[in-house]
Amino acid sequence: MDEHRSSISKRERLRKRRDFLEIYGTGEKLHTPYFVLFLSKNALLHHRLGITVSRKIGSAVVRNRIKRRLREIFRRNKESVSPSSDLVVNVKKRAATASSSELERAFLEAARRRGQGGKS
Repeated sequence: MDEHRSSISKRERLRKRRDFLEIYGTGEKLHTPYFVLFLSKNALLHHRLGITVSRKIGSAVVRNRIKRRLREIFRRNKESVSPSSDLVVNVKKRAATASSSELERAFLEAARRRGQGGKS
């Protein structure tokens, strides 16, 4: 299987704190029951994703499972988000007990709400 199809590449990941802070400051904020999604346009030709999961959410196993699920959801659905966007996902405690399908539904609904005011 092609690695680019099974995971997101390094260029598609947000890693630097200043990038996260810039998106928090300038991005559109969309609330869901499981996470807060920050979306911001970028000058690149691809999307970038950053995920934050607080220790309050659970153990390292739980936090890593949530991050894996969200990366997979992003990989499968990045076409649903407008082109050249940076996304930061701040996970809420409720995500620890959510199924992958519930997380995916919330991600798609937030992506659809973008451009319609974004506030819920």
